[in-house]
Amino acid sequence: MMDKELKQFGDLTLRIRACRSREVALMLSQQIYAEFGKTCKSPMARNLLRRNMNDLIRQTFDKNGKNRFLEDA
Repeated sequence: MMDKELKQFGDLTLRIRACRSREVALMLSQQIYAEFGKTCKSPMARNLLRRNMNDLIRQTFDKNGKNRFLEDA
């Protein structure tokens, strides 16, 4: 059930890694979490999503908020 609900958000890794700044990635993750929370009533599933999104953001951005996966324009 959770997989079906998450599919509507697309590839979360690619979406986070496409963000130029940590702030934008955080706003995106908050929006995804809010939308997911409307359809998923399981606190455990919501916490898992939040934890995974936060881990993904930590892996994607350095301490200065720069995306490690995007080349400088």
